[in-house]
Amino acid sequence: MGLCSRRPARVPLLTKRHRHLRLQWDREHRDWTMDEWKRFVWSDESQFLIHHVDGHVRVRRLPGEQLLPSCPAGHTQDGGDGIMLRWTFSWAAVGPVVVAEQTMKAANYLNIIADQLHSYMAFVFPTGKGIFQQDNALCHKARIVLEWFEEHTDEFHLMS
Repeated sequence: MGLCSRRPARVPLLTKRHRHLRLQWDREHRDWTMDEWKRFVWSDESQFLIHHVDGHVRVRRLPGEQLLPSCPAGHTQDGGDGIMLRWTFSWAAVGPVVVAEQTMKAANYLNIIADQLHSYMAFVFPTGKGIFQQDNALCHKARIVLEWFEEHTDEFHLMS
């Protein structure tokens, strides 16, 4: 029938509640002006692995060729080294790129927020009108992180 085996695309698991909340948020913000969107600051992170194969590598080979030098993906016993980079960006400016721990804990994240984001937001939005967006990673929702954002609401806002 022409069907081939493929790895499924990795996408966030969205429940009915997630879809409802996203649609609600979209409707609340659909009439925003460009100036309103310029108030947003986003952050994201990417992991770069040196020797670790995370299952996304594919090779084309014939049966029996799995050990030819061009076919295997080498790895180290402990998974290899890598780095996690975190960055911040907005309409106005790109923030610093921060090398972070591969496993981000709340305390590490809070240090990055306090050291890097705080000064970035003060530079880009000196009047305190900026809105910071983060995803729902566990370290982003930790009590100590949310308390820090509460203490700094006069300087910038955290998007819910």
